Amino acid sequence: MNAVVAADFDIPSAGDVQQIAPGILWLRMPLPFALDHINLYLLEDGDGWVVVDCGLFIPKTVEVWERVFEKYLEGKSVNKVIVTHAHVDHIGASGWLCEHFSAPLYMTQKEYDWVSGFLQEQAQFSGDVKAERKAFYHRLGMSEKESNKLIELSANFVGLFSPLPEKINPLEDTQLITIGEHQWQVIVSEGHSVAHASLYCEALGLMISGDQVLPRISSNVSVGPHDPDGNPLLSWLTSLERLQSLPAETLVLPAHNFPFWGLRKRLDQLIEGHQVDLRKLIPACHEPKTIMQLVKVMYDRELTLFDLLLASGECLAHVHYLLHQGKLVRSLSSDGCYLYTTV
Repeated sequence: MNAVVAADFDIPSAGDVQQIAPGILWLRMPLPFALDHINLYLLEDGDGWVVVDCGLFIPKTVEVWERVFEKYLEGKSVNKVIVTHAHVDHIGASGWLCEHFSAPLYMTQKEYDWVSGFLQEQAQFSGDVKAERKAFYHRLGMSEKESNKLIELSANFVGLFSPLPEKINPLEDTQLITIGEHQWQVIVSEGHSVAHASLYCEALGLMISGDQVLPRISSNVSVGPHDPDGNPLLSWLTSLERLQSLPAETLVLPAHNFPFWGLRKRLDQLIEGHQVDLRKLIPACHEPKTIMQLVKVMYDRELTLFDLLLASGECLAHVHYLLHQGKLVRSLSSDGCYLYTTV
């Protein structure tokens, strides 16, 4: 299809499901954020079910899951819990679900290692780690007050995770997983996270895309303190281009917004959106700019604290892409902030 079109399904209310195809159920889990929901999926698997993504580990999530168990699992258990990636709205309740059903957790090893490291670091948060984070944000041109608030915000995320299983069943790119009567291919993408796993079923013409392809919003692509010199936007654009090989008529089941048709058109839109931002930044850097100054070029609206966390990281990702292309150079100001200038 050459247009992005919402699929004709009713949006399920919290605790209810919408059937997408026989044995494929869509569940919408509430989130206490501006983006107020995440789409989760249940796949029938013979004598049980497979859960794809989990929601936050908060009382409301547990309440909704327990209602779904009672109304829709038909007395069957959960055989597997699959997590597309390690962001808290996707993985937060996974440990609880795995323990509840004695089910194994499936995700890529890189995602598991990343989130395990994050949780361990936060549990043992030291003065050295805090100083490193503050230095990272200072180099962006942030005030000490802003950096302290962002460090506190990151620390608050830890309370939204249930304890993770000590081991996982690792997913790998191109791996085939049999679920019920169908095989699903794992497609690993980088950029939004370190090794995001989407699931594609050729026989059903469906892709569970996680955050890799969303119909209305573009997933955040950020450079953060854990990889301060990374170039995730290059990985992200490469991953989007790779998905162009999937059939145009694929029905996409995303983690946010609504199921839709028009995969290739949406991929084109996402790629072009980043190219537009890159084209904004080059003339803006005719005079040396900090990341905080460039954030105002990319985002012409008032930013909340959480918005600032995402926007500064994404602006830095775009700047690093241009640095690697040789279109910008970086220098250090007298007060220790990075400045970026057009070549």
